[in-house]
Amino acid sequence: MRIGGLSIGWTFCAYLATVIAIAALLHRLRGSPRFFSLVSLPGTMGHELLHFLVGTLALARPVRVSLLPKFHRDGSATLGYVMFSNIRWYNALWVGFAPLLALPAGLWLVYYRSLQIPPLSPWEGAWSYVAASVMYSCLPSKADVGIVLSKPAGLAVYLAGAAILCGAWAGLFHAA
Repeated sequence: MRIGGLSIGWTFCAYLATVIAIAALLHRLRGSPRFFSLVSLPGTMGHELLHFLVGTLALARPVRVSLLPKFHRDGSATLGYVMFSNIRWYNALWVGFAPLLALPAGLWLVYYRSLQIPPLSPWEGAWSYVAASVMYSCLPSKADVGIVLSKPAGLAVYLAGAAILCGAWAGLFHAA
């Protein structure tokens, strides 16, 4: 089967199913914050790196980065963070939702590895784990969503712009 010019076969589906199963296991491990902070480190690094890079490009001025987990009295943990000094209406959405950019990277890794028709090996298990960690960490945290919602004017501007673009795009196809 071809989707958007990419050949998607059984190998891709099997690899993706494995990655989804590992991501489900990672989710289950959230109940053990200390162990979870260790096994989710590749995803945490990607998550915070994307905040840092997008925040820099969007002029949010990152001032502090930490990849060291902080464990709270209630049993939860903060796995990492990036602090910014210039969150404004025009960049809050980009900074808060920056980790979503990891999803295409994780899917590309699954696709690329599936093209290799990999043998079952520890290396493929490691690649599956990395892809699962990256894809699992692409979900914005509560703090990330809080950044986006802290600037409702910016969110409204971007939603209105998206609605206008969708309306114009739909109009192109219905005008004929």
